[in-house]
Amino acid sequence: MPKLHLRFSSSVLPFRVAISCLLTAVIVTAALVIEAGYFIGNYCVHFGLERGTAENPQEPPRAYALLMPPEARHFDKPNYASENWNIESEDGIYLAATHFKPERATDKWVIVAHGYGCTQQNSYYIAEHYLSMGYHVLTPDLRASGLSGGRYLTLGYRESEDIVLWAKKVAELYPQAKIVLHGVSMGAATVMMAAGREDLPPEVVAAVEDCGYTNADELIAMQMENSFGLPAFPAMNLLNWRCEKVAGFNLHDAAPIDAVRHARVPILFIHGTKDTLVPPNMAEQLYAAANAPKKELLMIPGAVHAAASQADQQTYFRTIRKFVQPYMEEQK
Repeated sequence: MPKLHLRFSSSVLPFRVAISCLLTAVIVTAALVIEAGYFIGNYCVHFGLERGTAENPQEPPRAYALLMPPEARHFDKPNYASENWNIESEDGIYLAATHFKPERATDKWVIVAHGYGCTQQNSYYIAEHYLSMGYHVLTPDLRASGLSGGRYLTLGYRESEDIVLWAKKVAELYPQAKIVLHGVSMGAATVMMAAGREDLPPEVVAAVEDCGYTNADELIAMQMENSFGLPAFPAMNLLNWRCEKVAGFNLHDAAPIDAVRHARVPILFIHGTKDTLVPPNMAEQLYAAANAPKKELLMIPGAVHAAASQADQQTYFRTIRKFVQPYMEEQK
């Protein structure tokens, strides 16, 4: 039998070499992208969601600390009788709060949830006004904030579980309580998500959200693009990848706009028209999506982020008082 002699033309060999080089380049590039994604995702999670330093385990995430240095974090505590409360979260985290008592006995309660990077001290201004209206006030340190335990913020996702536990604690100790949930910024997201939870106790009768966002994923994607010029893809994919691995949640989980579609209590939406961090149109989207028993939208002209209560204090608290009044009538 004659032997077969295979010959490759001079044009085939360079083609095979080119394919081999191309595959090598793809593999190397993919490895570099994964490595870069790992680094970028980790950095963003630790920069934006992780609290604590070697010197101060209670220091807020670096993203907040850069904007608000320690010397600027001073707030006057309401001059009312108070006591410290604590509970344990469903995932075993120690949670701390302060209960402020009004001058007269009442069944009216409000739980005030602070914003991103803040502590319950940031709630003192709003707490003071509720106390003057005759409410008991509970000001929690949300997880990974202030005196509460936890390492990572979850932008309202796990915090909403914790707020429900605080409401249950109030209801357990004060069975006649009628509770309002009031949140600002991330606290507003927390309150909205709590308002849509099936385990929300019936003692919660209304919610007030101030400058909350539609969902964390959309907000951060917008800030990445506006502040750093990074496209949502693949930046958000990389961030979410590490967020799930490191902080134990997905940014898509923090979606107040989904929660308000099946809200169990009336919701008052408040937003400043000059808010550049959380766009005012997010308030309009939330209001439009809400399927609450009752809803109302208050836009405060000229107010920047988290400052509506100070930009027009009279309108802000008068609107709240009127909105919740039907649900706060004292029992005869």
